[in-house]
Amino acid sequence: MNINRFSHPMILLSLALLTMIACMTSVSTPTPFEPTATQNTETESAITEVSETAVLTLTAEGNQETPDTGSSCTVLQDLNLRFGPGMAYRPPIRVLPANSSIIPLGFAPQGIPGGSWAYVQADGDKGWVSAGPQYISCNVELASLPSVDFGTPPAPPLPKSTQTSNPDGSGFCIDADDDYECVGIISEASLLQFKVLKDGIEQGPDDGMGPVTFTVTSEGDTVYTLVENIPAYCIFGGNGPCSEWVFEDGIYKWGPGGTPVEPGDYTVNVDVSLNGASTNWRVDFTVTLP
Repeated sequence: MNINRFSHPMILLSLALLTMIACMTSVSTPTPFEPTATQNTETESAITEVSETAVLTLTAEGNQETPDTGSSCTVLQDLNLRFGPGMAYRPPIRVLPANSSIIPLGFAPQGIPGGSWAYVQADGDKGWVSAGPQYISCNVELASLPSVDFGTPPAPPLPKSTQTSNPDGSGFCIDADDDYECVGIISEASLLQFKVLKDGIEQGPDDGMGPVTFTVTSEGDTVYTLVENIPAYCIFGGNGPCSEWVFEDGIYKWGPGGTPVEPGDYTVNVDVSLNGASTNWRVDFTVTLP
């Protein structure tokens, strides 16, 4: 009976030892790491998420030019949307109808040829509109907007001149007894060259030809004057070939720093003296702009 009393604890102790040995064997011999299909999928998913974040960041940076700030303007009258700040940037991209809404993006205090201009987004188009209060009304101070780079406007085609009067003029030039003839050469590039011919030969200072004065008027107002002493007597100067129209500040002008050329009807008076005799040669013409 004594033997039977001590044998039960011994059996329990043996079982406990076997369990400990089995656990120690499991800890001391770990299973090598083997990537599973699930682990690979999670890694690709993380890369995909980073890529999507990067794309979103790039998109956000690309749209910094048109932030959603709540700024807006209302077009007060039909208004040209241009690819640069000024009327020199022609032709317009399109016409924005009155009462349409646009988003202001930038500002130019001085356009070409003048005035202040706003860089805006109108639906899918971006461009420039005149910033005058008669053209747009905005809920933001336009002068506080950033400046925007813009290119030099291309030169428009030369003004077209259409002569509408008898080119023979008046005075001694048509006096058959004097054998003198006045010739006015009209061209789009240089408008007018004036010649006095005698027996088909052009006269100059050595032939008693005095200064030639060109005076251009429109509706009674003088818009341009030039005194030319050098043959070939061109209205814009030059001794052959004649100088062309002055293109300045993105527009055509009547001479450097002169009055802007407007479409309409004009008269040029040419005052000339020859051998002490003076006369006036006149021609009417029309200017059209592109």
